[in-house]
Amino acid sequence: MSNYIEQLIERRDPLSPTTTGHDVYELFMREPATLCVPIAVEGRVAGLVNREDFLLRYTYQLGPDLYGRRHISHLMDRNPLTVDVATPLDVLGNRIVRARSGGLLRGFVVTREGKYHGVATALSVMRLMLDVSERRAEALDLERRRVEEANRSKTEFLASMSHELRTPLNAIIGFTDFIQCEPFGPLQPERYGEYITDVNKSAHHLLGLINELLDMAKIEAGRMELCEEAFPAAEPVREAIQILKQEIADAGLTLSVDLIGNEAYLFADQQMARQVMLNLLSNSIKFTPRGGTVSVRSRRHEGGLIVDVEDTGIGIPQDHIERILQPFEQVENAMSRTRPGTGLGLPLAKAMTEAHGGTLTIHSNLGEGTRIEVMIPASRVIEQKIQGAKTTAA
Repeated sequence: MSNYIEQLIERRDPLSPTTTGHDVYELFMREPATLCVPIAVEGRVAGLVNREDFLLRYTYQLGPDLYGRRHISHLMDRNPLTVDVATPLDVLGNRIVRARSGGLLRGFVVTREGKYHGVATALSVMRLMLDVSERRAEALDLERRRVEEANRSKTEFLASMSHELRTPLNAIIGFTDFIQCEPFGPLQPERYGEYITDVNKSAHHLLGLINELLDMAKIEAGRMELCEEAFPAAEPVREAIQILKQEIADAGLTLSVDLIGNEAYLFADQQMARQVMLNLLSNSIKFTPRGGTVSVRSRRHEGGLIVDVEDTGIGIPQDHIERILQPFEQVENAMSRTRPGTGLGLPLAKAMTEAHGGTLTIHSNLGEGTRIEVMIPASRVIEQKIQGAKTTAA
């Protein structure tokens, strides 16, 4: 790319310092568009004559008599702003602001390797900077559209592949469930039963990952729908705990539960509420060493509801908290990771919470544990169940 300064300079032949004031005056009269005239000796800049400054002095009363036959060196700027042609445009703009606050029409000299190369004005620099800014804005807008299109393509691909993969997985899960029931007699040898169990667990795990990808694709595409109904506020928490009860025991963790009673109901998507709690509890179980504690508490706050999921796990560095709420980000890096997962659990929980007008906040210290606070607004909390209340909203 050519240097920006090359685009704004005027390649005007310099005058000699011995040129008379009258000759310079005649030049300005012949060329109304000329704003400055360079003065040089053997290629070396000696000064600059600015049109406005020159005419102001030359045309004042005795100006022609005093300066008409004298050398222009008496009226020129002996220390003009001089910049090298390789100077970056933003640096040039800053220098002009500092050195030439007197007006946009004042000129400056451009040199190459120390010798005169051309002249330009602050006004021409401003015009070029505006043009460059517009071109950069257009390029950024084009890049933004490309990124959005790529993101849409990615979302559509994930959604399509998720559907394609779920069909055979559901068949695998269905048949392995059927075989485990041994409808045609016991499996022989017994090791076949162990294999079937492993296949069934792996298929369920893979289906869970695919469902997370599909949910995230729907959220990014803006196609997430809420199936709202009234239900006890504590119900999704109890359901999640029941589902993960054996996993908590296998991990050697202590579970502490302190929930509000059934006097409070939520008007929300119950399946999403359960998924949020499953994601948060699974995350705590995954990152809490054996012998640790996972606690779940709920409380009323300013008419709304707050659910805390707290653990004594490995914690999260403060500078990583915002990052792990982005899709596919994880506490551990790809090289040192020892725990499975896509990194979608927390982003999905956050998106589902926000879809209900709530907030999800992480409080954590590295090596001390993590507390995740889910706040449901008062508009979602009701004091008694609404019979038959069920709607569908985008």
